[in-house]
Amino acid sequence: MDKIKLDSFVDVYLIGSLSSLNIRLDHTDKKSVSVVKKNIGIELPSAQKALERNGLTLCFVSDDEYLLLNEKKQNESLLNKFKKQMNLTTGVAENTSDLRVWFLIKGDQALNALKKGVPINLEKLQISETNFLRTKLGEIQINILFKSYNEILVSVLRSHKEYMIDWFEVCTKRGTEINFDF
Repeated sequence: MDKIKLDSFVDVYLIGSLSSLNIRLDHTDKKSVSVVKKNIGIELPSAQKALERNGLTLCFVSDDEYLLLNEKKQNESLLNKFKKQMNLTTGVAENTSDLRVWFLIKGDQALNALKKGVPINLEKLQISETNFLRTKLGEIQINILFKSYNEILVSVLRSHKEYMIDWFEVCTKRGTEINFDF
């Protein structure tokens, strides 16, 4: 994890790749749903939610799409087994680790930094560590996983890495804080 050198009101770290699987399934296919529950041990989350267990986080992307994040190296064999079993159903699990880069925004103004770029009113969300959003920041698509008010993971396609670094440098510069009351 590399800290991005910023004169910033928050700390921003480039995490790089995070082990991930994109999962697509039909909710009416009991076999696919069962494979997720049995292998991952997590129920399918509802809209704008993410559920975590044993270093695995299952994030709702859409009615038929989920993103599974892995933060522990020891889960790799479990994920390979899961991927094989899922691909034997009508669902599919594909490795998407190399497609995205992840950033960690830390600090008591982390949420305010995102408010500058996303078209969603983040104040309307009951933000907790179970929130996951796919939205836009500026002109690019991003994923946001809230660990807490003070720690937020953001991912972008690898090709947008430099754009994101530039955006953080401009929009988190000291003196540009937004003072919102929660």
